[in-house]
Amino acid sequence: MAGLVTIAELTDRPGFDNLDSTIAQALIDDASALVRDAASPLLDDVESPDTPAAVVAVLVNMIRRGLDNPNGYTQEVLGDYSRTAGTTGGVATLYLTSRERRIVRRAVGKLGVGSLALTSDMPHQVSDHYHGVES
Repeated sequence: MAGLVTIAELTDRPGFDNLDSTIAQALIDDASALVRDAASPLLDDVESPDTPAAVVAVLVNMIRRGLDNPNGYTQEVLGDYSRTAGTTGGVATLYLTSRERRIVRRAVGKLGVGSLALTSDMPHQVSDHYHGVES
């Protein structure tokens, strides 16, 4: 299945200079699979350039994290220099954050509302009261 973004779409954005095409394509494929899973089945047959713009933005951020921080480190210390990245709730890696998952689902129209068919093991009993029969 083709990626939801192309390497050309990535290199059009800042921060993707000197992009190794093999690594980029692997990250595109992985990120696309994760986004398709979050929006299943609504993005199953979608390919770039038909990907919704909000989904492209999420994919670009996911791929940027995959390139910049493939191991998901949250803190780095080099002598007097220290850097903390990510959120306190989790490590920023290629995986979708909860906010990104909501953006993707909203962009494809798959909101958190659904329906559920209820069944029962009890036999259906018709009451005479509902059929106009007086007792």
